[in-house]
Amino acid sequence: MTSLTRTWRAAAVAAAATITAAACTNSSNPADLGKQELSVSADTIVGTGQLSELQQRRAAWIARGIVDYRVELGISCFCGSDIRRPVLVEVRANAVSKVWDLETGKAVADLTRYPTITELFDAAIAERSRGGHVSVAYDRALGFPARLEVGTIANDAGTLYFLAELTVLGR
Repeated sequence: MTSLTRTWRAAAVAAAATITAAACTNSSNPADLGKQELSVSADTIVGTGQLSELQQRRAAWIARGIVDYRVELGISCFCGSDIRRPVLVEVRANAVSKVWDLETGKAVADLTRYPTITELFDAAIAERSRGGHVSVAYDRALGFPARLEVGTIANDAGTLYFLAELTVLGR
């Protein structure tokens, strides 16, 4: 088990991930590439995972108007190992535009495997609408899911997402 995997599991038990929001310039080479693990903090609010809450939180996220940002993303699931590598996702106009492997600093070719924050909300809402399990902790400052379990990962039937170090980008 890698130290990153241990960090994600520890964060899952603590139900916390950190997010730091800050304005920055348009840089094509993010400074944090080469990191070995995501930052962990307790600056989150544990949610209920209920449908009405997810819908309200999604609406609040959209109302903030944050459509250009970078966020570190960790995915834990019983799926291909490459998707479980920590990445930095760049979103422009609310669509994934670039993804970098955080450990190697290399660009990731298949962007379709990485969701935007709005898409994470949509996946959680769809799961709850089907009566499925959703567990969530929200970033205290911006209200997006800092830790999100869609389905039940313990039953090999879910995905756990960690988001960290959100940076709002200028156009």
